[in-house]
Amino acid sequence: MRGISRFYFCLLFASAGCGQYLEQFNDEDKDITISLVSDSTAAATYSITTRIVSFSFTFKADRTGSYRVLHDTDCGTTRLASGSGISGSLANNTPVAVDIRLSYDDTLLYGKDLVICVEDSAAYKKASLVKNFATGLSSALSTATGQLNENYGGGGANIDNGFTAAFPLFQANFTSGTANRGGTVAANGVSNPYSHGAYFDPNDGYRYKYIVVDRSNHRVLIFNTIPTSATASADVVVGQVNFTASGMNAGAGMTVNDQGFNEPVHASVSNAGVLFITDYQNNRIMGFNTIPTTNGKTADFVIGQSGVGGGTANAFGATDERSLNHPYACHAIGGRLYIVDKDNNRVVVFNSIPTATAPTADFVIGQVDFSGGGPGNPDYTSGVNTDYMSTPYDILVYSNRLYISDTGHHRVLVYTTIPSASNARPTYVIGHTGPSPVLANQGGAVSANGLNFPGSMAAQNNKLAIADQVNNRVLFYDLPIAADNQAAQQVLGQAGFTTATSGTTQTTFNLVKGLIFDNGYIWTADGGNNRVKVLALPY
Repeated sequence: MRGISRFYFCLLFASAGCGQYLEQFNDEDKDITISLVSDSTAAATYSITTRIVSFSFTFKADRTGSYRVLHDTDCGTTRLASGSGISGSLANNTPVAVDIRLSYDDTLLYGKDLVICVEDSAAYKKASLVKNFATGLSSALSTATGQLNENYGGGGANIDNGFTAAFPLFQANFTSGTANRGGTVAANGVSNPYSHGAYFDPNDGYRYKYIVVDRSNHRVLIFNTIPTSATASADVVVGQVNFTASGMNAGAGMTVNDQGFNEPVHASVSNAGVLFITDYQNNRIMGFNTIPTTNGKTADFVIGQSGVGGGTANAFGATDERSLNHPYACHAIGGRLYIVDKDNNRVVVFNSIPTATAPTADFVIGQVDFSGGGPGNPDYTSGVNTDYMSTPYDILVYSNRLYISDTGHHRVLVYTTIPSASNARPTYVIGHTGPSPVLANQGGAVSANGLNFPGSMAAQNNKLAIADQVNNRVLFYDLPIAADNQAAQQVLGQAGFTTATSGTTQTTFNLVKGLIFDNGYIWTADGGNNRVKVLALPY
């Protein structure tokens, strides 16, 4: 019996139970009100590895009936949102909890709105409430990008891929170490990999990409997803027109151009998705406004030269604010760009991320100002000694501290405050007893305290990893560093702290290069063995 019929029946015959029918009639006749009880939309999270957007909310309606949560702006579709609690029954003014888990690609296809659709049990009334999550998603993506691209330096972001077994990349097994996988140049082999990194790409659906610098093949390989096995092949190549080419300057020989490299050594990505590649022998940094998605992409701008045709050292004269001399690492960190200007024995810093050719640096680390470029006196404690670095290699920022591998002095410098002006001095040193000694392995035998040409660094969970290149090992230190000459706590690549032999096995290295932490594993660029090894941590 319809509510209206019951209503007139009660009026005409004064039937018992009219109060019940009148109350039901009044309830069915009024509009439905939907209200949010709690809402974490503004605090949405984004999973880097799964590309899932997550948030939750609790709502209630002043009606008994049913509900659906759709990924749309109205109730005209049947496209349920992904998650739990997204459809079912509801009781009058009883809260309902909904947990949303949307793929990022679905947000591109269907927008950034959800609609809660409610109808009463008699289906006389329907109502909807649209909930927009664009602001929360934008904040989550910005947070994730900052955590990956501009927080670390070193080998880029730490990977979070949930590996449960070690594996080699660019070789068929752990005993192989020949260049290009023992064959011709291809997408699944390398020759002398120097650095690698994992970065977020905001210009390609916020995908998590893995980038490897293949030095002797004069190219950079880009994987659109994190590799998970020895059979993985790169998706894009930069510096060559295809995966089978390996010529200097994209086959142009000594003619420098906007497409090729002459021994690239490092790559990094800014929060905005700008790719920087260090073109070592061409004395420049090549800038790409977006991470290339097709082979052979030409650079958009260049740092260290007046144009894409230049490749000379200190192209603007001496060691000024625009010149470079065999640069190594280049990192966007915290809105700044740091370039390790190796043969000028300094790190030059730009207070904003460059996007145009021949930018001017704002300050310098390792020299008192831009006029100096010599290796100088290693004693960094005296203001008289204006230059104290010797062929630096890489930098790392972790827990608001700066680490620079002062490779020619066989040490790592520790700055307890991030420098913001020229002539900043480090607080501690790793690899030596104080600021003056410069000898490999502290002038003696291999130990837990000494270093021999330290290179790349990475940090995770208050552990610092240093690639001790010529000692063919990775050393691990407890953080924070609070004194000079701290000893390493663990070692990878050697059976103990007193050996430095090279090898082509799962447990040995031949000139270890770039490092990336991955929870209980670490990615190591095993340069002389022409491979990357993903290995379990030794602790």
